[in-house]
Amino acid sequence: MTRIEKALGLKYPPLAIFHSRELPAGLKLSSPLCAMVLVAQAAKGGTAALSKESCRCPGAANGFGLEPFRLDNFPGGPECFLRFLSIGNEDWEQGRAVRAKLEEGGAPKILITEFSEGEGFRKTPALVQAWIDSLPEVKPEGDYVIMKPLGDILENEKPKVVSFLVNPDQLSALVVLANFARKGSDNVRIPFGAGCSCFGLYAFAEAGKDEPRAIIGLTDISARFYLGKPLGRDILSFTVPMKMFEEMEANVEESFLTRFAWKTMLGLGPGPKPADTRGRRPLDPKPADKKIKLI
Repeated sequence: MTRIEKALGLKYPPLAIFHSRELPAGLKLSSPLCAMVLVAQAAKGGTAALSKESCRCPGAANGFGLEPFRLDNFPGGPECFLRFLSIGNEDWEQGRAVRAKLEEGGAPKILITEFSEGEGFRKTPALVQAWIDSLPEVKPEGDYVIMKPLGDILENEKPKVVSFLVNPDQLSALVVLANFARKGSDNVRIPFGAGCSCFGLYAFAEAGKDEPRAIIGLTDISARFYLGKPLGRDILSFTVPMKMFEEMEANVEESFLTRFAWKTMLGLGPGPKPADTRGRRPLDPKPADKKIKLI
């Protein structure tokens, strides 16, 4: 168990995510409609993998850094996708024709509904295109993305990033820890994007930088829909490049995670009283019912 995992009292293990040239022995690819199902599988102690061929969602291969964003993979092509993320496809002839084909082909109801009315994540198709143009590019280091508990990593496996699935209190702690030994106050990002891109693409891109930042994710409404049942509604992700994880892990004992405020947050009581650095006696919280005289 890592120091961070122990200090935060995590419900789910930290996940190691990385590209691989081959599948782990005995593992077979599955093709869920949303790759978040694979995240849930790994969070519950399994090993999950995907390739660009096994991704049923057109954006998942890009989200996990397996290939550039390809709009031609989406039903109806690029314009249907731009409308899908924004205003929908029900108000033009091609969009209605594609919807009919989806219905005939037995596509899931949620896909048909969102294709038709639009997800409304961006105001216009042009803004969707501008977002796509801004996406980072990463070079895949293999044909597969592997996700598994960090504690199950084998000697020949090298995690690219580590992802924590956390509640709001734990997320707050990770944000503070990410800034603990760094200059500035923006060592954590919350980019707009698909759920998979915050586990993969954005975090992989940060891993190539000299001063990488952490990525907060699972702000994607669609991704939350798929993770709600297996993992719960109070979960967000916090993903860091391996270099940053090692930095944060080394700082746990020296940080607030061993002090009064965090222990109180965990419901462990006051614990050891923190020393007053100015040389006075240890700080002693006053009883809640004692009135404090204001001067």
